[in-house]
Amino acid sequence: MTPFPARLAAASGASGSVLCVGLDPDPERMPAAFASGASETAGATGAAAFCRAIVEATAERAAAFKPNLAFFEAYGPDGWDALDAVCEAVRASGRLLILDGKRGDIGNTGRRYATSLYDRLLGDASTVAPYMGSDSVAPFLEHEGRCAFVLVTTSNPGGADLQALVARGADGDERSLWRHTADMAIRAGDGLPGTVGFVAGATRPELLAEIREAYPEAPLLVPGVGAQGGTAGDVLRANAGGPILVNSSRGILYASGGDGFERAAREAASRLADSLAP
Repeated sequence: MTPFPARLAAASGASGSVLCVGLDPDPERMPAAFASGASETAGATGAAAFCRAIVEATAERAAAFKPNLAFFEAYGPDGWDALDAVCEAVRASGRLLILDGKRGDIGNTGRRYATSLYDRLLGDASTVAPYMGSDSVAPFLEHEGRCAFVLVTTSNPGGADLQALVARGADGDERSLWRHTADMAIRAGDGLPGTVGFVAGATRPELLAEIREAYPEAPLLVPGVGAQGGTAGDVLRANAGGPILVNSSRGILYASGGDGFERAAREAASRLADSLAP
């Protein structure tokens, strides 16, 4: 399989964009036609239909789509079928499929997670929680052509509770925990066929710039533009031209809650994609 960075470049070139559209089908915010229904089956079916409509409306300007697994798993078994249908729609669009489950476990458990994400759902990349150490990252790097976006500097307000702590590493150097984590992930990928990428929040552009300087070739997945307060300009300056996907979920999905939601989503995606042009 073609290495992930090359496929990222191809998807960005085809769409003229580094935009990643997050697919978080919240029943409290979806248009009523999709959120209503007396059964969980109706809810899962509506979530899938809504996401497929968003994919169709925005694929022209998006390089990738990122289903958030929690919004599908909440429906129970029917949610898995809904997720599978959405993943199929993303694959059919020709764009990258980023599976956002923030998985992270060791040994056979991690490998089964990776099998689910890469071999069953056919994801191009996944988000990975690294707290258990290098052997919780490695299973997600054992699949050729895939990318593990390791959580490093996240966009949520509580991210700094741990990520900003200064710790002494095995080499005796003191640096932020996020930097230890990023270095660990790079080491975990040594000799493995997958690509190490990083989740780097737009709300901390100074840290994004540090990550880019330290790892100029690593793909970055950047949440936090728009509703969380990050700006496209800050992200572009900090990224300095490196490989990147900038995610937006709520600002595109719920640009309108009415019958014209597809048009509103398309226009919101186009505006953000234009603002992210170098």
